[in-house]
Amino acid sequence: MPNQTLQTSLVIADIHLQPNQPQHPINQTFLRFLQQKAIHAQRLYILGDLFEVWLGDDIGLQQYPTEIQALKALSDSGIELYLQYGNRDFLMRKHFQQTSGVRLLPDEYTLQIGAQEILMLHGDQLCTGDIAYQKMRRIFRNPVIQWLFLHLPKSRRIKIGEKMRQESMQAGKDKNAEIMDITEDALQKLLERHPGCATVIHGHTHKPAQHTHHFNGHDYRRYVLSDWRPATQYLSLNADGIRIHEFE
Repeated sequence: MPNQTLQTSLVIADIHLQPNQPQHPINQTFLRFLQQKAIHAQRLYILGDLFEVWLGDDIGLQQYPTEIQALKALSDSGIELYLQYGNRDFLMRKHFQQTSGVRLLPDEYTLQIGAQEILMLHGDQLCTGDIAYQKMRRIFRNPVIQWLFLHLPKSRRIKIGEKMRQESMQAGKDKNAEIMDITEDALQKLLERHPGCATVIHGHTHKPAQHTHHFNGHDYRRYVLSDWRPATQYLSLNADGIRIHEFE
């Protein structure tokens, strides 16, 4: 059982576990993190892109059996596990939840820690300067498109997934880094939807940092999570506040 006196939540994002590679350094680091750090927390929040790709529960559970088993063992020990969809892994369904012990969260999730109300999200929806990406995101998040994709044969989905990964990598090289970051306008609209939140935590941009913003007479803090390449950072949240940690 977790240390109930600690009452600490840990937050990570953008691990990008590699399929069918349990010995990959990133996969091994994640497994050690679960065994050495997450086991002592009350909750673990994963804010998207835990997996490099997830093409449906029938494929994903076969590609990441070691990692799924480790999550389930952590859940069975009493740790609460929560996951948001990322831009690479948004096709997890009930079978994934049942097998891993992970509970799925909405794209924008608020958490009360002491007197603080914290807003957590993956972060890609804030990168509105990348118009082509936002258009693609709307298509891929369409329930009809997802239903059609998930009913394709496994072999077809794997081929499509590999092609999309290659195109995404190339697009990232070709685009200006600035348009792949969040925009102030999108952040302000997000905060207006959640008027009680003064702190935002997100990933996606792979630019770990702390930022301060000032909108409409109020100050806000924004934490950007690391993608573990190479800095294996994570956040801890408890009544004492938010802290950034390095996991070697």
